[in-house]
Amino acid sequence: MSATFERIWEELVPREGNAATVAGEMVRAAGRLRYDFYNNGMGNNTSGALKFLREKGAIDKELFEYVLPYTTGRLYEGNYDGDFFHHAIDRIVEMTTKMVTYNPQLMTMENTEDMFDYSDEDLDETCPECGGIGYDDYADEDCYMCDGSGFVDQ
Repeated sequence: MSATFERIWEELVPREGNAATVAGEMVRAAGRLRYDFYNNGMGNNTSGALKFLREKGAIDKELFEYVLPYTTGRLYEGNYDGDFFHHAIDRIVEMTTKMVTYNPQLMTMENTEDMFDYSDEDLDETCPECGGIGYDDYADEDCYMCDGSGFVDQ
């Protein structure tokens, strides 16, 4: 983490629960995504954190759409040292840090939300074709692993 992110984390994020300021909740959300990536391979439901950051304008649509599939059950199995997803997570932290530091009013603006209120349901159903984790209703959506074909593209 950057020194600036670490500093604003220490200043604004409580040990438990949602932050008192909008900036604090944004930093908390970015930190949650980063922690889950490096410590759990995106195995936890972090959709609320990502959606909260998008709602507040901290991240752009392309970054949001790229990371979203990994936030409710799709495990990351790539390179932790430089692939696109690794850079995407680092970019989320960087963009959030810039949003907060360039908009200091966010550091005093009262927060009335919890990032977890933005969360999707966990996608704990398995694909009948490949056994991968995907959407609950395969009639409407394709599996993240095999796109519904049964063949996993690596």
